[in-house]
Amino acid sequence: MTVSWQQLVAALGNDRLRRVYAAWVLADADSPDAPDATEAGAAVAFERSAERTAIDLGTAAERAKLTHAGLLMEVDGRHRVARDVFNDVLAAAGNSRPTGVDRFFAQGMLTGIPRNAADRDELLGHLVIRLFGSEDVLSEPEVNRLLSTVTGDVPTLRRALVDFGFLRRDRDGSLYWRTA
Repeated sequence: MTVSWQQLVAALGNDRLRRVYAAWVLADADSPDAPDATEAGAAVAFERSAERTAIDLGTAAERAKLTHAGLLMEVDGRHRVARDVFNDVLAAAGNSRPTGVDRFFAQGMLTGIPRNAADRDELLGHLVIRLFGSEDVLSEPEVNRLLSTVTGDVPTLRRALVDFGFLRRDRDGSLYWRTA
């Protein structure tokens, strides 16, 4: 069963499910006496550091959610920790590279303005549509505030938008608007 990283994050984002899963990981020793929870609210006692500890292995519904998320698997009617689930999810995700304008962003911030004219025009066109309304006339501080959401170098990006015809400004540079 292949699961997505989103399913893993959703399951482990729940505090209770995360604790139940941690209990399974601690208790599962791949041995004949590995835990078996077939009843609701089952718990297992195991030896650890010369002391006996009870671990809550969760309810049937919680085990079902962990199984659906791929964190547990059912083998011969018994639940076991799916040991390779994280490796499988990472392998399935691969090293996908961003495409389109996304390749010019890292963590939501612009990494630079491309030199290639087609890439630059695509990026600047995307930014102007995303950040500026078609009828808006904005002051320079308002333009700077909008541009600061995607770059740390506001003057360079503002200048590129004007120089390449995506924004226009009045003679004194106090008002900016999007070109059609």
